[in-house]
Amino acid sequence: MSDVAMGALEFFVQLLAGALSFWYAGRFLRADFESRRWAMLRWAAVYAVAQVAVSSLTADWKPALRFFAIVPQATLLLFLQRAFFVKDRARQMFVAASFVSGWDILRFAVSPLAHAAFGLWGPAWAWAVNAAVALGVAAETILAVMQATNDAAVLLIVGGCRVVQLGLLALYLRGIAGYFPPKDYTLRVHDSLFLLFPCAAVLVLDLTVRMLALSADNSALMLIYDRVPQTLLLLPLASLLLLGLVVSSVALFRGLVQAKDEEQKRLLLEQSVAGVHREVEDLQNVYAELKGLRHDLRNHIASLAAYARRIAPQGDAQMSAYLGQMTDAVARLDFADDTGHPITDVIVHQARREAEKKGVAFATDFHWPRDGRLDIYDVSVILSNALANAAEAAAREISVRSYEKGRLFFIEAANDFEGKLVWDEAGELPVTSKPDAAMHGMGLANIRRCAQKYKGEMDIQVAEENGRRKFLLTVMLYEKM
Repeated sequence: MSDVAMGALEFFVQLLAGALSFWYAGRFLRADFESRRWAMLRWAAVYAVAQVAVSSLTADWKPALRFFAIVPQATLLLFLQRAFFVKDRARQMFVAASFVSGWDILRFAVSPLAHAAFGLWGPAWAWAVNAAVALGVAAETILAVMQATNDAAVLLIVGGCRVVQLGLLALYLRGIAGYFPPKDYTLRVHDSLFLLFPCAAVLVLDLTVRMLALSADNSALMLIYDRVPQTLLLLPLASLLLLGLVVSSVALFRGLVQAKDEEQKRLLLEQSVAGVHREVEDLQNVYAELKGLRHDLRNHIASLAAYARRIAPQGDAQMSAYLGQMTDAVARLDFADDTGHPITDVIVHQARREAEKKGVAFATDFHWPRDGRLDIYDVSVILSNALANAAEAAAREISVRSYEKGRLFFIEAANDFEGKLVWDEAGELPVTSKPDAAMHGMGLANIRRCAQKYKGEMDIQVAEENGRRKFLLTVMLYEKM
């Protein structure tokens, strides 16, 4: 087979592998380039040239020693990541280790395929030669044709196996990238060790198999397949299982990160509810005192007005203005909304005042359930978070209402909004646009947790209404678990 053709094939394969490694790194790291297309071309070209050079330098090494070519490969990947992406040492190490381990171990997945293909081609080639001889074809012609055919077949088999290797590598990398935590998650030391150990195990087992093959009378791996045919199935299966182990460890790590995040949010919710517990009694006392204070102040104002009229029958403009201001001040102590519970009265009243400050219309039809079966603490978390989000995003109007259907209690909060709504990776909840995302954006998650305590759920809909975008949050509650 022509060395030029094989070299061209190897360069093309490494070019594709380089492009794949660029895409893979981009799923983990933040870009530090302007044009993605030109960055990928430069990355792939440098990767392919370097890999072909290393391959030519290690061509005369023993099969087991050629394993250590992964060192310059990993170094090359780290260098390219540093040149094209923002520095993140922990992620860069994992990207390099997982890519190199996957690419190297997959040789055991495709080499049995090549062995089987060559095993079929050998008898077919011999039969064709014998048939040509029987037909009286000249020996020179047979040798020329069969040499060209044999070169083409070898090139096709090797190229097909490399394509299979690249395809399996792409699936493996896609599985890792799909399960890995988002780019804003910072890997700590123990996180890196947890992710790197499976990759190291893959590389160690890869080297072990190479050493065992070399120790068997200094034979190559292809001869091992002839001596132990079971390895034709076991080695590909073992390599795929090892890569599955790496993907599974990443999926497990993602689950642990999500569980930790959920636990932190749960603790924050418990702290929020505990704070409500501490303040509820004070609010109820203040609410009761306000009712008495309003009553007393109205009586005092009425008495002062009667006294002023008696001593100044013609009226005193200054006194009338003063009494009018006092009447207005007392009126501000009145809650315009009677929801059926003092706590929800306060929450709705505060939301109404925030809307008035922004010049946003506020409409409410919220009423506490008739049987009072719900916990005020949970409902206050739902109502306050829903109205806080609505007040922050609303452009012109906010509305909140509640209604009952049998044993079901529904809370609906709606507001119009401008701009773009960004959803989380699962597409379930909008995410906050505030810079300190770790300390914000938990309102909807808290609402969902409270709803699930009552065998309920939360639903979000975004629709166009009268030429404006409308955000509708619906929370359904049944009974406490």
